[in-house]
Amino acid sequence: MASADPRHTVATAADMELRRIMGSIDWNNNTIITRLFNIFQGTVVNKGQKTVKPEDKKSPANTRMRLKIFPNLLKSRVAAEHFPGCIQVIFGCLFGHSLNQKIKLLAMQFVHHLTLYASDSKFNPIASVMLSGMVTVVGASAVDSRLRILAYGAVGKIAKRLPELMTKDMALLQTFFDAFSQETADTKLALLECLGMMSESFKDLKGPNVTLMEALIMQNIEKEEPQARMMAVQYANVVFPGNHIPSRYVLLLACGDVKEDIHAEAVKHLRSLPKEEDSSRLGAVEERTLMPAFPELVKYLMEKGNQRVKTKNKYVIGNNTLPFNPGTYGEMLMYMRMCLAYNAGVTPDLESIVTMQQQAPVIAKYVQTLLKDSSGEEGPIQMYIKMIRQLVTAIGGAPVMYCLLEVVAIAPDKLASKFAQQLDWLKGFMFSAKEEMRMSAGQLFAIAVTSVVKKSKLNKIIEDLTQMLKDKNLEKQHGALLTLGYIIGRKFFLSRQTLGDLTVEDMETDAMEPADRAIVEATKRIGTCLDNSQQLIVTGTCVALGEIGRCGGVPLQDGNPRADQASAGVTKYSIVQKLLKKLNSTQEHNKIREKAAICLGHLCVGEAHFPHRRMVIEGLLDCAQPKQFDLHFTVGDALVCAAMGPCSPAARHVWTTTEEDFRARVKDHADDVSWLLDLLLQKYVTSNNPHIRQASCIWLVSVVKGCSSHTDVQGKLHEIQSAFMGLLSESDELTQDIASKGLGLVYDNCSKEQKDKLVASLVDTLMTGKRSKHEVTSETKVFEEGSLGTTPDGKNLSTYKELCSIATDLNQPDLIYKFMHLANHNALWNSRKGAAFGFSTIAAQAGEQLAPYLPKIVPRLYRYQFDPNPKIQQAMTSIWHAVVSDNKKTVDTYLKQIVQDLIKTLTSNQWRVRESSCLAVNDLLRGRQLDDVIEELPILWEICLKVRDDIKESVRIAADLACKTLSRVSVKVCDVNNGAVGERAIRGVMPCLLKNGLGSQVEEVRGISLDTIVKISRNAGALLKPHIPLIVTALLESLSGLEPQMLNYLSLRIGSNQAAQDKLDTARIAASKMSPMMETVNQCVQYVDASILPELIPRLTELIRSGVGLGTKAGCANFIMSITRQCPQDVTQYAGKLLSALLNGLSDKSTSIRRSYGMAIGHVVKIAKDSSVDKLIRKLKVWYMEKEDATARLACGVTLRAINETSPDVLKRHTALALPLVFLAMHEKKKEGSSEGDNNTTVWEEVWLDATPGTEGGIRLYLKELVDIMQTALESQSWHMKAQGAAAMSTVASKLGETLGPPHLGQVLKALLVGLGGRTWPGKEALLKSVAKVCVSCKSAITDPLNQTEDQPSIDQITNAIMKECRKENLAYKIEAVKAMGEILDCYEIDRFQEFSDILYPVLKKETKNTDDDDDRGSEFTRLNSRFKETAFDSLGLAWPAVKETQEEHRAEMWLLLSNSISTSTWKEQVAVLKSMNKFLDKLVMLQDGALLQTQSANVTTMVDQVIPPLCDCLGNIKYSTIRTEALEVTHKLIHKLTGASQLSLIQTEHQIKLGQVLDNMSNDNIPELKDKAKELRKLLPSQR
Repeated sequence: MASADPRHTVATAADMELRRIMGSIDWNNNTIITRLFNIFQGTVVNKGQKTVKPEDKKSPANTRMRLKIFPNLLKSRVAAEHFPGCIQVIFGCLFGHSLNQKIKLLAMQFVHHLTLYASDSKFNPIASVMLSGMVTVVGASAVDSRLRILAYGAVGKIAKRLPELMTKDMALLQTFFDAFSQETADTKLALLECLGMMSESFKDLKGPNVTLMEALIMQNIEKEEPQARMMAVQYANVVFPGNHIPSRYVLLLACGDVKEDIHAEAVKHLRSLPKEEDSSRLGAVEERTLMPAFPELVKYLMEKGNQRVKTKNKYVIGNNTLPFNPGTYGEMLMYMRMCLAYNAGVTPDLESIVTMQQQAPVIAKYVQTLLKDSSGEEGPIQMYIKMIRQLVTAIGGAPVMYCLLEVVAIAPDKLASKFAQQLDWLKGFMFSAKEEMRMSAGQLFAIAVTSVVKKSKLNKIIEDLTQMLKDKNLEKQHGALLTLGYIIGRKFFLSRQTLGDLTVEDMETDAMEPADRAIVEATKRIGTCLDNSQQLIVTGTCVALGEIGRCGGVPLQDGNPRADQASAGVTKYSIVQKLLKKLNSTQEHNKIREKAAICLGHLCVGEAHFPHRRMVIEGLLDCAQPKQFDLHFTVGDALVCAAMGPCSPAARHVWTTTEEDFRARVKDHADDVSWLLDLLLQKYVTSNNPHIRQASCIWLVSVVKGCSSHTDVQGKLHEIQSAFMGLLSESDELTQDIASKGLGLVYDNCSKEQKDKLVASLVDTLMTGKRSKHEVTSETKVFEEGSLGTTPDGKNLSTYKELCSIATDLNQPDLIYKFMHLANHNALWNSRKGAAFGFSTIAAQAGEQLAPYLPKIVPRLYRYQFDPNPKIQQAMTSIWHAVVSDNKKTVDTYLKQIVQDLIKTLTSNQWRVRESSCLAVNDLLRGRQLDDVIEELPILWEICLKVRDDIKESVRIAADLACKTLSRVSVKVCDVNNGAVGERAIRGVMPCLLKNGLGSQVEEVRGISLDTIVKISRNAGALLKPHIPLIVTALLESLSGLEPQMLNYLSLRIGSNQAAQDKLDTARIAASKMSPMMETVNQCVQYVDASILPELIPRLTELIRSGVGLGTKAGCANFIMSITRQCPQDVTQYAGKLLSALLNGLSDKSTSIRRSYGMAIGHVVKIAKDSSVDKLIRKLKVWYMEKEDATARLACGVTLRAINETSPDVLKRHTALALPLVFLAMHEKKKEGSSEGDNNTTVWEEVWLDATPGTEGGIRLYLKELVDIMQTALESQSWHMKAQGAAAMSTVASKLGETLGPPHLGQVLKALLVGLGGRTWPGKEALLKSVAKVCVSCKSAITDPLNQTEDQPSIDQITNAIMKECRKENLAYKIEAVKAMGEILDCYEIDRFQEFSDILYPVLKKETKNTDDDDDRGSEFTRLNSRFKETAFDSLGLAWPAVKETQEEHRAEMWLLLSNSISTSTWKEQVAVLKSMNKFLDKLVMLQDGALLQTQSANVTTMVDQVIPPLCDCLGNIKYSTIRTEALEVTHKLIHKLTGASQLSLIQTEHQIKLGQVLDNMSNDNIPELKDKAKELRKLLPSQR
């Protein structure tokens, strides 16, 4: 309530207090939340409740208070359960009378809060009401856009939580879709999110709602607003199943959208399929219903296309008209291809044409079925072809052309005839600018001509294409090459199926047909193209020759190495030679080399007894070069083809026969697989060259994979396994990965005994890092190039020879051992990483074999997953997933072993191990039950905190993550609700954090430790009790250590400005009180009792004495105050120790600290013994009287004030001891320039006024004690104390006046007079003032004859003493002495004028320059001299006696001095002179006696003549009204005295005239009093004519 107060000061103070206690409030407390609702709503009578009397009703909170309450309701989950208050609050704020926009926004946030946290039992009944309210807000046009945004979000969340609400009213969905055309940009985004959340609600639509939804998304997919189209895409995907054709049609339309995000989203939905591992989760019936049936889809899209082509939505490009735009149409065809593959039983893959072709044999069976079931033009395949041709004709496209090729190649006997008349159309694509288009078109053309064209026409086509090889257009040459290769290859393939294998000798007979001759000539012409300089032509030649060789053998002579190649022409040998040359040439492009390798492999496939097979294999094996990974994989496939020959899967019909079917029915042929394996295992795998080993690894994997069932491979599995095991320890990651895959292949094909041996070997390598031995030669590469830098001449340091050379050059032979040690360490990790690759491959299949090793493997594997090297991390993670089926269960099972392993490795001498261990700790402890490893938590904390200060930054970062996780886990496990587990945890963790954390020199370590301690303290409750002494002292000490250093710097910079320093210190203390550390200390207070104090108090007092830092000192004081309130009786026996410690702290230089310690003392004395309090006050008194330090004195005052404020009853018992000191301290002189807040006396005055019935009453009560302490002060060696005592005596005298009598008066005067004796010292003026004050105030007591005793000085003694002081040379002191003398002489009417004037006249009669300017800033002496004259003139008037004789003697001299001084003095001196004249005239005897006046008329006339001119000048002084006032008073007395004695004539006429003129002028004075008095005096003077 106070925080909502309209007064700023009240609200600010309340906010500060709220922020301080906010962390300790449980906002899920039902009582608190109910109270907040009651304040918010006031009295609300719900249905069924009793009626409340009007006088008992409470009004609802005002807007300011509601704004303060609402944020707290949003923090509470219980508030969401408060029914019906929550819904009343929401609707009251949204639709009530309040127009405050912030209230409405908070109410809308409360709706979101309700949907998130309300239970179903509370939420479901009110959901429909809330939904209608939100719809109302959305529908209101005048509503703020921010409110609409929140309302849309609320609707979405309600729909997500209660989907059945949405399906009841489809109109709302239509309304929201239509709103896209009306809302602003920001609101559209909220509407988009809302509809997105609502989409899940419509998944199970039935009946008419399905039709409505179809119409809705169909309508919105072509709207102008992109958000509407995006939502249509989402709803089409979410609401309908994957086999729903209309929704797929909507997604297909979106694929052609101009907005890239809509296009991408639609494509993603269309091409997303369940992963293979998810397929087992599908039911047998539903397994094939995730995509539409191909025939139905084709029919639907054809119908839609026929409809659209007649509308404005058609797409015209050149002379072609398409029903859809190209983007949509292209995606439609690819989606139909996906459905075709899916219906055929394979998972669609559109990644590339190569992957699509691999699925063709499976699709072939389904296509044949479709063609068999519907052979007419309206069949699905026919319509599919028609749509493809329509799109290809209009815009082309390689993927689309491939789809056409695929379906025709699958069933050429039924579909090729359709292209008999379309050959020219196909030729247009054979020479396309795109290579993939040329390849697909060439194949399709070859299928068409070989299936439907007669031999004569085929001969002409081959000749024409052969001629095109001379065309200058590269695309035409390339297209012709490819097409020739496909035609000849297909021709051979068909012939081989009918006649068996053909040889060139069969074709070279006299009866050779023209078509055969054309083929041979074309082949030769193709062979010559290998010498072409263009890359495109060479690659095309390789493809063409490879296709010819694969399908039936190249129709050329074998050739002979010994024959003249130039005369022999193009032969098989020359082609192989050229291809090998290109393969092994590093100058050639990689694409050419790969194509050459494939071509070489295919040349050996189509011919069972290819004469140059081994030449090809050896040439392929010689191509090992560094960093040619892709080439090595291609060579591996080529080696399989070359070694197996006709048995190679490459020899199959690629469109209709799968590899499995081909292997099942292929006949055995002579091959070179055994010879190839021997070469690889004996020569290449064991090579010293790492690049050759890498290449051989890839080739060996290819051979094992391609020839897995071959008898020679099966017979050499042991040797192959050994080779792969050796390759696992290679430093190259790719080699390790490939070797691991090879091991997996071996594992699949080996026996159970071999499997056991393989697993044991891998586990040993993984755990120990042992690797197979390699012979070290001078050229052996020890490090990767560049890892050790370079030599001075720029060469790399990597081989053993180079390392030896550099060690010799540096004259440090031992350096080579260090190099080798590093190399061994590197090899160790490479070996482990390699084992990881192999392990991951076989682990999934080797469950039984691995079981005995799991306790040893799991801890290491768990840590290896977090290795800094991403590759090793990836390898180990793959092993982990292979070994561990249930991650959580496995880690829980081996949790203790993992933790123990991490404790060992956290302090490893290898940084990568330390880093991985920290990361492993971070991951391990999250979200697990740690009951079994509670004892290890302190050790983990200690080590992780140590590693947090690691020398390597990445390790420090990882350790920081580990510490943060440890912090969260420790806070959770140390909860009071965990019972014995929590007690065990806090017993181990808390001392560790206090010792190793807060005691650390590392700032980050202290920070995380402190944060953890604070959080544990909040949750630990009573479990903290045994640790409170440690916790409290550690946290109090950290208050200063964790304070920002900038504050210390700022404090140092402003140290000279005490006021600013005090403000800063106050702010720092206030901040420390609100810090988490102090909050934790305050939480500990409630558990402090008698069992804790014996250990706590010594630690606390030691910290008070030795603690440094503002926060620590203030915190100690606050904690002491808290425990005195918490357990006063228990603390009583320790009060003396606490007072002693706090008393020492009162001498601190900081005013704020002194104040804090004083307040603490004030609390402690409440429970302390009276003897301790008495001792304390006496100590304070001694401090005050003896110490000159102002801060120490102020500390005494602050302490007494605190005692008075907190324990007034204690102070009352010791007032006689304390209040005299307070009274004396009240009179301490305030420093010049100090502010009121700095005034030391203010503190003492507060204590005095609070502790006494009044100043006078207090003095009377404690007069004896006051006199004693004042006497002590006057006898002090300190001048300031003497002056302070004198000032106190002045106050006593002025307050008591005549009542101050013996014996105290005598004691006071005696002490003062004693003090006056001796030299002059600064502040001695106070004694003079005090003497004067006492004499004036106690006149009757001093003059009373009864009091005239030896103990009381007489007035003569007093005046003699002061007269003596008037003769002192110190001008400032002399001023006070003269002033005091004048006051006493005037009060007691003593005639000492002769003696007094002798002192003053010499100074007053000195001539001085007349200065009439109060801004005169001369020297200090000049100012003091002026002040002295003012005081002297004033005191002369006071000392002027009423004794006639003395007046007669000094009258003329005195009056002349005064008259002359008026004209020669400053304005202040003039005022003093005029006042003295007044006193002089008052006491002048001859003006009081008329007879005497007549006899002295001549003297009076002289006096008047002397004074009137200067007096007139003063009356005419316009600048200073004070001068005019005093001068008018003198004139008034003079005229009235003379008028009363009828002697006005003594004033000469000329003077009367002058006076009259001056008074006339003053009659117009702006001061009314002066004006009236001037007029009155003017009337007494005769009028002038």
